[in-house]
Amino acid sequence: MKKIFYLVICIMALLFAACEPNAPATSSKVETGAASDITTESVVLHGVVNVDISQYEDVEFGMMVSEDKAELNARDGEMYKAKVLIGKDFELTLKSLSPDTKYYYCAWVFLNNTQYEFGIIKDFETEAYNPSYKAKAFSVSSSKQVYFSPGNLQYHPANNEWRFAESQFDTIGDANSNISSTYNGWLDLFGWSTGTTNFGVSTSTDNDYSGSFVDWGTNKIGNDAPNTWRTLTYAEWFYVAFNRPNASGVAQVNGVNGMVLLPDNWTCPAGVTFKSGFHNDYVYAAGYYAAHQTFTAAEWSKLEAAGAVFLPAAGSRDGSTVRSVQGAGYYWSATESGSNFAGCYYFYSGLKSMAGYNCTYGISVRLVKDL
Repeated sequence: MKKIFYLVICIMALLFAACEPNAPATSSKVETGAASDITTESVVLHGVVNVDISQYEDVEFGMMVSEDKAELNARDGEMYKAKVLIGKDFELTLKSLSPDTKYYYCAWVFLNNTQYEFGIIKDFETEAYNPSYKAKAFSVSSSKQVYFSPGNLQYHPANNEWRFAESQFDTIGDANSNISSTYNGWLDLFGWSTGTTNFGVSTSTDNDYSGSFVDWGTNKIGNDAPNTWRTLTYAEWFYVAFNRPNASGVAQVNGVNGMVLLPDNWTCPAGVTFKSGFHNDYVYAAGYYAAHQTFTAAEWSKLEAAGAVFLPAAGSRDGSTVRSVQGAGYYWSATESGSNFAGCYYFYSGLKSMAGYNCTYGISVRLVKDL
């Protein structure tokens, strides 16, 4: 008898353990399907409506989605409505998701404008650009925030392919001197992008950068659809670099010199110390990056997991001549600044500033995505 009683207790314990606390009731009238075609910022969610819709005056269906499972348990996630039912199946494409983020979702059906039914909760994770980089919000005006891309923009002329650097401290360096329309390698220093310059992939030193600005973000970059990313304006670069006190500082990261930008609401991770500013103001010396502060790859992983952005001092290119690698960083804006000049944010070991820069010079591009 004691053995039977003990067995019953064990079975009950297992049943209670298998039931998630606060798990909501689900319905057989709608089925949550798989998540497919997952990229860094999009997904296709599938569902099934298991009712005879001809028996209802009105039927709506879709997905509830949230980064917080508790919101779905409380039926308080974001509601997305699907439009087409093929047989009993439907699918819903979501875009503008955050990279490297876990999302929870469940299918729903709304019958006769009065009765919601929900399927079980499932989850998926968007792909990561840079596994340790966690995008955080940066204010670029009093009313607008952006995410920075996980690395500098790169282009492969022979393959006509755009991507972001594999890590925030990756640069091409002197190999940018190989620039040509058929070069079988990667580049990351570009002239200002206009309709006449193929996104600045040009060795021209003439004043022929005519026409309006064409954003690099209009390209497909990696797995991201065109127009996912964009270039900051001059005013936005100024705001993010100068209107947020103590939110930037030079550093050497894994042996690469550059500028660290901190996101809004920054909290420094345990075991790492960050110093804003410069080692010696207004002094140009490559060694002063490391003299101010250095971070190993492991230490930098902690910082970028907290949202820190690193702009490497990738130098500049004049025609096919590359200069100032590890000495200075120059980053294009989307804003014209007089005849054959455009605005850029630049820095060296003892200074950060904004200026108009000759459009023919090849410099770095770091794109952003609006929240």
